[in-house]
Amino acid sequence: MFYIYSNSMKKLMFIFFLLIFLWGSNHTQADPYATRFIICENLEITFYTPTMFRIRTSYLTGEKFPKKYDIPFVIGKLNNWPSVNVTVGKKDAADYQSFTTDSLEIQINPTTAKWSVRRTGKQIYPSNGPVYGMFRDGYSLFDNASFFNEINSNSRYSHWFYNPGTKNYSDTYLKEDLIKDNYFIYGPSYAAVFKQFNTLVGPEPLLPKKAYGFFQTQHLACKGDQNKLMAVAEKLRKRDIPCDNLIIDFEWGDGCNGNKEIEWGSSLNWSANYTKPLSPKQMLSKLHSMHFNVMLIHHNAPQFKNRTGQGWTSSVYPEEVWWKKLKEKLDMGIDGIWQDTRKNDITDSRIWTGIQEYIGENRRVLFMGCRKMQAVNPWDFRFSIVPVNNIIGSRRYPFDWTGDCSFNWNEFRWQIKAITNSHGSLKGISYISSDGVGETWKIQARWNQFSDFISISRSHNPKPWAGDIEVANFQNKIKIQGRDTVTIKDTPDNIGHDADGISDGPSAENSIRKHRQLRYRLLPYIYSYAFENYLNGMPICRPMLLAYPDDYLCSSDTWPYQYMFGNEILVAPVYGDFKTMEIYLPRGYDWIDYWSKEIYEGGGVINYNTGDIEKLPLFVRSGAILPMRKEQNWIDEKPDEQVILEIYPADYSSFTMYEDDGKSVRYQQGEFSKTTITVKTENENVIFIHLGRTEGKFNGLAEKRKYVVKVYVPDKKFNVEVDGIILAGKKNANPDGFIFFEVEKTVDKETFIWL
Repeated sequence: MFYIYSNSMKKLMFIFFLLIFLWGSNHTQADPYATRFIICENLEITFYTPTMFRIRTSYLTGEKFPKKYDIPFVIGKLNNWPSVNVTVGKKDAADYQSFTTDSLEIQINPTTAKWSVRRTGKQIYPSNGPVYGMFRDGYSLFDNASFFNEINSNSRYSHWFYNPGTKNYSDTYLKEDLIKDNYFIYGPSYAAVFKQFNTLVGPEPLLPKKAYGFFQTQHLACKGDQNKLMAVAEKLRKRDIPCDNLIIDFEWGDGCNGNKEIEWGSSLNWSANYTKPLSPKQMLSKLHSMHFNVMLIHHNAPQFKNRTGQGWTSSVYPEEVWWKKLKEKLDMGIDGIWQDTRKNDITDSRIWTGIQEYIGENRRVLFMGCRKMQAVNPWDFRFSIVPVNNIIGSRRYPFDWTGDCSFNWNEFRWQIKAITNSHGSLKGISYISSDGVGETWKIQARWNQFSDFISISRSHNPKPWAGDIEVANFQNKIKIQGRDTVTIKDTPDNIGHDADGISDGPSAENSIRKHRQLRYRLLPYIYSYAFENYLNGMPICRPMLLAYPDDYLCSSDTWPYQYMFGNEILVAPVYGDFKTMEIYLPRGYDWIDYWSKEIYEGGGVINYNTGDIEKLPLFVRSGAILPMRKEQNWIDEKPDEQVILEIYPADYSSFTMYEDDGKSVRYQQGEFSKTTITVKTENENVIFIHLGRTEGKFNGLAEKRKYVVKVYVPDKKFNVEVDGIILAGKKNANPDGFIFFEVEKTVDKETFIWL
């Protein structure tokens, strides 16, 4: 018997049999975005890679897993994932169903929603090992709010979702707690977890190149004005202190009208103090000619659709009004903003994305938000020793600040660990800064040293030439409520603007100048690790357990107040008024004191003399290759015409130097270059250096470049041969242990050097 079906009937039958397949088999593989299986009516598992998946529980009425809710704020990857080969097993006697990839087996109970993960027959999750940031026993587990259910003031349910039509995360909003997502990533190495996390959540974008320089804040309450700002800018240049970015606090007009304080955030216009003698546009133009960027602090936000649960914001404006005023300032030359609110990930996302759309792909967003994590907030005694206001996904909108914190040694010590270890690097957040305000000049000196060897170098107050500060006065100046009932004393140290720029008594100025100049010379090194962070998720600052996971003296986070700055430099901030301090130099390497060039063979625990307040303990690992630039107190976005390579030879080592135009977002489309430098010691008297050809292109890449090569070979003499040509007169070591020579290299060719 033959049956003839109409097209409509065929469609109906197709839908009928599809539904039978979907629900009758208890699972299905569907959706081109990711490999997804429906376990039961309200439980789903989505595989992104063989070692990364999400389990979603839905309490929606009607359709349980609508497409519009597929990509919550946590997820930054918007294009389709490669399909994952998954074998679905039958339910066992305990009603568990298995899903097996080529790496993991996940067992889920549809009734209780309990689940476990196994690998080669061994249970991975649940486990009881210690938690380090986002890691436990080779895996990571997180929801919308935090890792491993760490305390958080946000809902653990997913509420904001990516809207492909509007290209933002605020238009599609689910008010009720109806969708719960749990994400699991297996490594087991730190690097493997970071790379998958980086892909799923989205990378931290590169900052504008000048943002890897120093940020100085003018915070003088309503006593601040244009003349004082310009004087500080001139002093920074005159006194040979590197700086690229000036931040103006609420005094620019956000909270001041002339010398009169108004409600913070209640104005979007410039204060009278900043409109003379130059117009704001002329002031910005003058500062740009001095190589400064300028940021403004905002205590207000636009009232966009679904802006809810965003915590304290002093003032809120209609969206079109807020954006009109911001665009006016961007057009007149403002380079970025500091969004000083307290629970603002969605707000940050909206503003960051809006700025990027407005300025276009030729510029990067310069934007700072609040991560709010400090040991003690002197005027706000709420719980803040973990970043309770942030939700996962905020890393896409850097950079952050830890919030208003205290000023003593204890706070400084806590900030070191929080930023470079527990709440920063180990949670996938590289770009975090702290205020760096110390109640004594010694704390200021040590805190600024630390700030110069993390991803963001910033100070809120005081100026580098100021000495001890009057803490109570500073607290009164910055606190949010009750300021109208106190008298603020403006002493020269507090203002940082006395007649000659020099405070009475000791100051941190010499230390700040010394370490900041070194940071600026290390820009090619820092920028290369910023690229690695973008590409692979490995943070710029690496706690010892991350850098040396196989060293038992590091693997349990035994040394949380020291860290690696990239792979080659060990930083040990001095977090007390110590004469000596124990430092651990991982075994298996020689370590060179950067300042004295003393060699610590084989590593180990050392007792280091910290009596010199103007010396941050820095150690270079044997084999290090440090790309540097010539000394300059500001950063040009264009590539450096000359690169200085400081090389500390070992058996074999390499370094990949990344570059791009420094200002556009075209690196995200692959417009960047990388040059690999390799060093090999063949025997005691032969060192081979290979400058590889430069791979990739970008606008501004020059065809030729000069390299100044400095090789640390104390007490030895070498002939230098470059591409078969012996360089005469360069074979004697300098007193500091370096021999040096110049090489001109064409980007598309290799250069071979023998010593």
